[in-house]
Amino acid sequence: MRGLRLIAPLLLSASLSSAEPPAAEPPLSLSVQQSIEMAVRNNVAARLAKANSAVSRGRTLQAASSLLPRLMGSMGETRVFRENLAAWGFTQGGPFPLLLGPFNVFDARIQLVQEVFDLGAALRLRAAGAQERSAALEERLANEQVAAAAALAYVELLRARKAIATSQADEELAASLLQLAQDKQAAGTAAGIDVARAKTREAEQKLQLLEARTAAEEMEIRFKRVIGAPFSRAVALLNDLGFSPVEPPKVEELVRAALSDRLELKISEEQFLSASSAWRSAQADRLPAVAFMGDVGLSGNQPDSSARTTGTAGLALRMPLFSGRSIEGRVQEASGVRSGAEAQLQDMRTRIEEDARLALTELTSAIERVSTAEEALRLSENELEMARDRFAAGVADNVELLNAQTALSHARDIQVAALARHHAARINLSMALGKMTDFRF
Repeated sequence: MRGLRLIAPLLLSASLSSAEPPAAEPPLSLSVQQSIEMAVRNNVAARLAKANSAVSRGRTLQAASSLLPRLMGSMGETRVFRENLAAWGFTQGGPFPLLLGPFNVFDARIQLVQEVFDLGAALRLRAAGAQERSAALEERLANEQVAAAAALAYVELLRARKAIATSQADEELAASLLQLAQDKQAAGTAAGIDVARAKTREAEQKLQLLEARTAAEEMEIRFKRVIGAPFSRAVALLNDLGFSPVEPPKVEELVRAALSDRLELKISEEQFLSASSAWRSAQADRLPAVAFMGDVGLSGNQPDSSARTTGTAGLALRMPLFSGRSIEGRVQEASGVRSGAEAQLQDMRTRIEEDARLALTELTSAIERVSTAEEALRLSENELEMARDRFAAGVADNVELLNAQTALSHARDIQVAALARHHAARINLSMALGKMTDFRF
């Protein structure tokens, strides 16, 4: 037993060491377009809009049912124990006794009801159809908005990862400048304060690198949430923060295209049409409605050969004489909804033109900002080289060298921010045109 107790831990450790670790999932490689497609599939906003579109289609079918033929079937057999003919106007002394029974009554019948004229129902169907089209457009709009959110999150993750690269470059530069200061101190051509300043700057750059990595991890989590990717799986981005300047469109062409293609304007138009139809439908409820009604069936004492075919056919006229002012209330309510929809439609046209003009202004500014940032980066690199040469030659301390290093780090950050802002401006322009799902990097 003692030997078994000694061997058991060894066997357990051997079995654990021989077990193969679970294979890690490969990174999820995504382009901007793939991220957009994944977000549209998985994002809850797009799924809710799709469900709302199905609800609107169901309401349209319900509104159409009042104008379509309605067929109803019935069949029953009744046992009448006693029937008083006097209740039907027969008097004593006729050919039949006043009290009849017991006897059976069988009836099997098909009834048809078809609206011939009902303007209110027809207008309600038109209003429901406009609501259905509006819901379908809202589903497409939700996809556009989700696509924009995914693309912007992609750009922000690229920016965060690019910030890590620039922070690493800054740290490497700080380490090289520290080494330069230490070498000059060892040669007796630099003071200890120069080394102390260089060490302080190196520590600051290490802290900035740590903050950049933390920000990138947080942004990656947010990006996965937007596109619906598993949090446990790494993400590899296939696009980069490149820059290829393009000529911005003319403002008149941009506004015209936005007013033609923006889904928000089409939704507002359908909602105004629905509200107008509902208002006219409420007014039409005062008008008479005509319906055709008919039935055919078998009647008799038993469901056998003694039963005979019977039927009726006719027209029915319905007209409200007094509704307790409910019709007036519905008309007033529908009128208010229609006025609100008209105001929203007018405001939407103005808002879309505003979005288009602002997006164009932002894109133009972003292009100029990238060019300026690249020039500032080039100048700061030249400044650093000159300051390094002056310090290495012993004609200056490293204060101006560290200042040049700070300027270079700032220029790198500005360039990354300018590139990210340029891509964000392109995304906003696509949204202003209603073309977000077709966006390409």
